[in-house]
Order: sequence, then structure tokens, then C-alpha cells
Amino acid sequence: MGKEKNRKIYVLLTSFPDAGSKMVGFMTNSIYTHVSLGLDEDLNTFYSFVWNGFIVEKITKYIRPDRKPYPCELYEMKITEEKYRIVKKILLEFVENRHKYSFARAGLIFGLMRMPLIQKRKYFCSQFIADVFKRSKVIHLKKNSARYFPCDFGKLPEMSLAFKGNLLGMIKMYKLLQKSKQEA
Repeated sequence: MGKEKNRKIYVLLTSFPDAGSKMVGFMTNSIYTHVSLGLDEDLNTFYSFVWNGFIVEKITKYIRPDRKPYPCELYEMKITEEKYRIVKKILLEFVENRHKYSFARAGLIFGLMRMPLIQKRKYFCSQFIADVFKRSKVIHLKKNSARYFPCDFGKLPEMSLAFKGNLLGMIKMYKLLQKSKQEA
């Protein structure tokens, strides 16, 4: 019997210049205020929650000539094929039911005050990632998912830093613009 193939999942930490990001950065004393989860199938596609609810992010859409590139760190984690399928299934459930989910504004505020609030079908970005990790059992997280913030994910021993810089640099390194043009 052969060795089971390992797959990778990715955690992308970013910082955006909006008021909500500035508040999260101030309260967590971190440059990174947003976190997204990606699969090794497509490094341009990430899953997360923003003020409008659940989203499937295309990283290349954040690059515009009138904007300074956003800072980012990309972490990778090797997992088994079985765990990968579980993570992918969970993400597809969110994609298929995205209209049932919304952003946890109160959950974020309470979380920043270190008083986790769990609300049915409501998440903020880092709570969502922590919940996916817990449900898929890829990492044994010690805290309630509503107590995780973007800056926490780079500190997990299971994570390995794959890239640090800005989104434009990441897009160039992984040749994401060329890949997205080929798909169009």
C-alpha cells in the first residue's frame, strides 16, 4: 500500500484600508485584519466572510493601478487527502448556501472584547476559518472559534510561511494573472 498523498491548504492574511480593518488592527495590535482560506487547486480563489457575508474572493481583483498593493502573508499547511476532501466539502456547503449566511458584526465586536459570541449562520472572517479547521479536524484549536483573529493563524505551529509581501508580489510570484487570463 502506497503512502497517502498530502495536499495543501492556504491561509491568506491581508490588510485593507477600510474603517472596519483599521478597528480590527487597532484592537488586535496587528497589521493583518482579514483572513481567507484557499485550496491548492487555485491560489487565486479564497473563501472568507466580509461585511456583506460569505464570499469567494479572486485575489487578482484587488490589484488596480489606482491602489497601493495590500500587504499580505500566505501560509500553507500540509494535510491528508481525506482531510482535504472534508475541508473542500465544508467550503462547498458554504458556497451552495451562501444566501443563508451573514457577517457577524456583533460577534466581531464581542470577540474583540474577549467575550466570544456564537450566532447561528453568522461569522466574521477569522471565526469562519477557525470553525472550518475545527469541523474538519485539520488542527486542534484550543480556543473558541470566535476568539481567533487573523493574526492568530500565522502563529499556529502547523502553518508554514509561503510568501510575505503584498498581493501584487504574490500574484506575480504564483503567476496568477496569467492563469486567470487563460481561464477567461
